[in-house]
This record gives sequence, C-alpha cells and structure tokens, in this order.
Amino acid sequence: MRSNKIHNADLFTQAANEHFQKHIKTQSKQALMLIEQKINWDKLLAPLQKKLDTLRSDAPAGRKPHELLVIVKCFLLQTIYGLSDPRLEEEIADRRSFQIFLGLTSHDSIPDETTICRYRELFARLGLDRVLFDSFKKQLAAQNLIVGQGTIVDATLKQAQANPESNRDQDATFTKRGGKTTYGYKGHIGVDLDTNIIHSVEFTGAHIHDTDKFDDLLTGAERRVLADKGYANKQRKNMLQRQGIRCGILDKGYRNTPLTKKQRKRNRILSAVRNAVERPFAYMKQVLHYRRCQYYDLARNRTQFILCAIVYNMRRMLSLTPMVST
Repeated sequence: MRSNKIHNADLFTQAANEHFQKHIKTQSKQALMLIEQKINWDKLLAPLQKKLDTLRSDAPAGRKPHELLVIVKCFLLQTIYGLSDPRLEEEIADRRSFQIFLGLTSHDSIPDETTICRYRELFARLGLDRVLFDSFKKQLAAQNLIVGQGTIVDATLKQAQANPESNRDQDATFTKRGGKTTYGYKGHIGVDLDTNIIHSVEFTGAHIHDTDKFDDLLTGAERRVLADKGYANKQRKNMLQRQGIRCGILDKGYRNTPLTKKQRKRNRILSAVRNAVERPFAYMKQVLHYRRCQYYDLARNRTQFILCAIVYNMRRMLSLTPMVST
C-alpha cells in the first residue's frame, strides 16, 4: 500500500536543512529559495483564507485538511515544473527542494493527487485563482513593480485538450486566425509598459474577439496604451485621445484603403515597443511548457492560465527587485 507520509526524520533536522541549502547549485532550487524569501505569504493568502472561512462547507474532504499555504505552493510547483497531479505527488515525496519549499517536516502527510485536483476545482469554482492573482499584484505594486502609466494589451490562443468531435469540452469554441482554425480558448493580458509585469488577465472561449476585452485589461491610470492592429478602430482611438491617453494601437489597412507610408513607419516604431507583450506568452510556452490547455472546461483552464501569469510575474519580480532596491 502506498504511503502518503515522509518517514525519514533525520532529513528534517534544522542542521540537515541548512547543510542542504548551502549546497544548492541549480537555478531552479535557488529560484524556489528566492520566491520563498521575497513573498509575504501571510498577506498573499489572507484574501483567499477570508473567502474560504465563509464557505467552510466547500473545503475538500480528506483525511486531514492541508493548509492553504501548502496547496498554493503545490500549484506553483506544478506550474513551474509542468507536472501532472500524480507526478506532483511523486516529486514532493522524492525531491528535497520541494519538501523544504512546502515546509514539510517528518511524518507530515503530503497532498495527494486527489487533494490537488479537488482544490483546483475549488479555486476555479470560487474564483480563488483571480483572488490569488490580485493579491500578488498588490505586493508587486507595493514594491513599485507596477508603474501603471502605460499598458500593452494582447491575447494568445490555447488549443483545447479535447477534440471537438468528442464533446468532452462544452466550453471550448472555434476561431480562425491567419487562415488557421483553432478549437479552444483565449488568454488576454495587460502588461505594464515599464516593467513587463502582467497586471490584468482574462480568459475566454476562442471565439471572443480580442477587442472585446480591451477595456477590462486597462488599469484606468494609463497615459499610454499599445496594442496590435486587431484592437484598431477609430472610435477607440478617439476615446483614448479624449481621455488624454497616448494611443499606441497599430494602424490597420482596409480594402481599398491601404496603409500610408507614414502609417507603416508608425507601426514599425510602435511594434518595437509593443513586442514586449509577447515575452510572457513565450515564457509560458517555452519555459513552463504551457502549449495547450490541460482540462475540459473554461474554469479550470482559466486557473491554469492565471497560475502561469503568476509564475511569470514571480520571475519578473526576481529580475527586477535588485534593480528597484538600488
């Protein structure tokens, strides 16, 4: 019978942990240590705990409730290393760096795959993923890592896990971009122009047009907004100008009305700045291996997307904090 506990007590003495930490060499282990040190976990989890306290009956049943801190850190580990629920359970039992990051001690029960799955459904159903994102965003803003004076808006398509013929995913929808049809979802982000931190996220079916979520991705304090030509329309540009916001939306050519030489030059200049919004999507795809959705409904796939955005922001925080503190 598989055990769900860690039994080697000798590995969890303070001396053993300090000896282990002195010999950390890999960047991934160092990153976990920095994340642990730089995040105020109590403040991060307070809004989630407050919401859960009013909904105690929704807490996943199990042999022993796991602290919210452990569950959130499990989600982060799973996102950083691209692990399935069963693989996450195995890695926690086997990897010393994971155990230290989670704060597990001798004979502690580790969250099993069923517990992780139930908590994911809870986060998705109650919108705790959004609460977690907003709570971390407040910490970033407190460190001056969200300037708020400029925003770059963009969206990315994510293929559904299910095939459309299977009818397993009732939320995924179709869209066509660049002559290619995609069945799945769309993740929308607003990125701080100065720091490249993601400050706004939305997640929809693939059929939702990028421009429909434009206003939801702004902070309301911008002096400048950039976006690709998919967001271009005269009404929006005029509205931004009336509000005193510098419009950096690329110009779009129309049938019988091609772009002028001046507009093409403007697009090239703006694209050099706007392309920064592609970095979060590239990071999610290349580093986090988030190439397609893993689940069969919008809510859980939204949670996956938001967790990837949080991890990306943590990566930016680690890069920017030394610069900000000087």
